[in-house]
Amino acid sequence: MKGIILNYRMGRHHIYPNQVIVKFENINDKYEASKYIGKHVIWVSPGKKIFIGKTVDTHGNKGNLRVRFNKGIPGQALGDIVLLIDNINKVKEIKEKIKNAKDINQIRSILINA
Repeated sequence: MKGIILNYRMGRHHIYPNQVIVKFENINDKYEASKYIGKHVIWVSPGKKIFIGKTVDTHGNKGNLRVRFNKGIPGQALGDIVLLIDNINKVKEIKEKIKNAKDINQIRSILINA
């Protein structure tokens, strides 16, 4: 399932660059979103660096999810596509496909079609 990174998680005085708010397709309320807590999320940078995160909580009542990455993701990730993965073994398979991709457009097509 694919989603779009909306923004970083922010407080009044602080931005958390390792936590982002993500809107996934076909998730429209908090109760549907709560089913996906604990699943893994992949974002691939234009330089083929793979960032793997985990959904930790819902955000609001419209079905957005909060995703925590190990390292902070760059600002160019905002508005970009991420992929929600149910099975951790599928992550290894997608990593192998991404390594063989030639450019960012092939990587995006891999993420969209996965």
